[in-house]
Order: sequence, then structure tokens, then C-alpha cells
Amino acid sequence: MTKQDLIRMMMEELGYSRRDSKVFIDKVFSIMIESILRRESIKITNFGNFVVRTKKKRIGRNPKTKEEYIIKDRAVVVFKPSVGLRKELKMK
Repeated sequence: MTKQDLIRMMMEELGYSRRDSKVFIDKVFSIMIESILRRESIKITNFGNFVVRTKKKRIGRNPKTKEEYIIKDRAVVVFKPSVGLRKELKMK
């Protein structure tokens, strides 16, 4: 599903205009991105959690040359589905 699909679904299911649907979806994603950049967790009931975690530095290896190098610490976003969503997925 793409952002355009979400906009179209809002138009069809809620009767919003394309412009209003786009503004709404853009704002939701903007707020989520701002929260993630502040390293805040996002918890959406009956859907799941987006959590920012730090991956520690480690040694990597170039598969062609076998040369080792250090992969620096970095932030990653992890999604953990809610218990309800996991149950729904198991049923399908």
C-alpha cells in the first residue's frame, strides 16, 4: 500500500476531498517523522509500536575483498505489531 492508496481510501471510505485527504495523511506522517527524529516511541493501540533503537558499532566485512571495517553506531526504527494484530495475522 502506498501513500496514494491511503489518500484514495480516505476519499472513498470517509468522503473527504483528495486535497483534504492528502493534507491529513501528510500531516500524520509529518508528526510521526518528527517524533521519530526526537527518538520518541509511537504507540498506536491495536496496531503496534514504532521504537527508535541504537544499533551498536560492529565489525563488517566486504564479501568480495574480505576487508574488515567498522560499521558505526546508528539509529534504526523498529516496528512491533500489537498482540491483537499478531493474532489477526495468525488467523489469515
